[in-house]
Amino acid sequence: MKGVEDSSLAGSGRGFLAEVAAVLLLSFTVIESASLIGLSRGVTSTLPHPVDKVLGSSFSVMGLLGAYYMLRKGDWGAYLAILTSAFELVLGGFSLLKAYMMMDLGISQASASLAAILLGSLTLLCVFETPLNRGGNPGKGSLKPASSGSESRYAVETINVTKRYSLGPHVVLAVDGINLKVRKGEFIAIMGPSGSGKSTLLNLIGALDRPSSGKVLIDGVDISKLDEGELAKLRNEKIGFIFQAYNLISRSTVLRNMELPALVKGYSREERLRRIRELLAVVGLEDKIMRKPKTLSGGEQQRVAIARALMNDPQIVLADEPTGNVDSKTGRVIMKFLRKLNLEKGTTVIVVTHDPEVARMADRILYLRDGRIVKEEVVGGASAWKEELKAVSS
Repeated sequence: MKGVEDSSLAGSGRGFLAEVAAVLLLSFTVIESASLIGLSRGVTSTLPHPVDKVLGSSFSVMGLLGAYYMLRKGDWGAYLAILTSAFELVLGGFSLLKAYMMMDLGISQASASLAAILLGSLTLLCVFETPLNRGGNPGKGSLKPASSGSESRYAVETINVTKRYSLGPHVVLAVDGINLKVRKGEFIAIMGPSGSGKSTLLNLIGALDRPSSGKVLIDGVDISKLDEGELAKLRNEKIGFIFQAYNLISRSTVLRNMELPALVKGYSREERLRRIRELLAVVGLEDKIMRKPKTLSGGEQQRVAIARALMNDPQIVLADEPTGNVDSKTGRVIMKFLRKLNLEKGTTVIVVTHDPEVARMADRILYLRDGRIVKEEVVGGASAWKEELKAVSS
């Protein structure tokens, strides 16, 4: 448990340092802006006119942009912060050296030079202690595997994962030291009695909850080291969720419900509409696009939920009792679609279910009891489904 707490503290510490760096940059910007309009003396005040105005204005803007991007945890923030801090240090040191050589420096200018050196030094320290995006796109968090070697073979990996809940004086151990590896493109079913930890484990895998101890790796990325923004990015780009209760917004149309993940991803309206129509056609609901969920049957709502989960082409689909609220015929249609998605696109699928028939459609079944994996069964559901899909397509 201590290891995860340390990781969480480290993650929050990195965010705090980025915020401190932003505040220091803003402080420098305020001082230089005040110097430009004659309210005080800044580090550029020792430079000849108009060089002082040009550099003061340039680095004030640079400091402001650096603070903005540091708060966004983007690479540009680090680059601009380093450049601005280097300018502060060099010019502050130059001002003090010039004053020492010429014995001509007032208290206000000495204070401005010392402030610049101090702000520059602290900013650089914060920036270099704040790992932002290592090799990703500027302005976006990195979700690359932590290892420097080849890409991870596993879509999901849990290492001694536990989850504890406090209920008054009692502590409930919902997940108790689970070690699990799910290969990319694998179809896994998780079974167990109510209260065995199935849904809790799925929430941990889907980054909807954090473990009390241990690690959860998604595509090689240790999600305990990600902040809330990076977790949201991972969920939106790599994971599709299908819930038993559908979780559709009843007051909105099918179109609006399906648009939400794509809006977060940043797709254009044309691209959103194209993908929505394609996915609704796949699940046989293209004529329901302007209907509201409450006017649809349970099976139709679940198929809308599946289509919504696939809007951003997730690498992993997590389904919590996807057939629990539908009849057996509709449940088989839903599972057939998930299996087809798995076989044709290589999507990793993890299904939590109480239904043994549903579970046997998977490649492996994991049996949970009291938060632990007590049994694993290889069922090889893929081969049977390949034959069935081949027969249907022919």
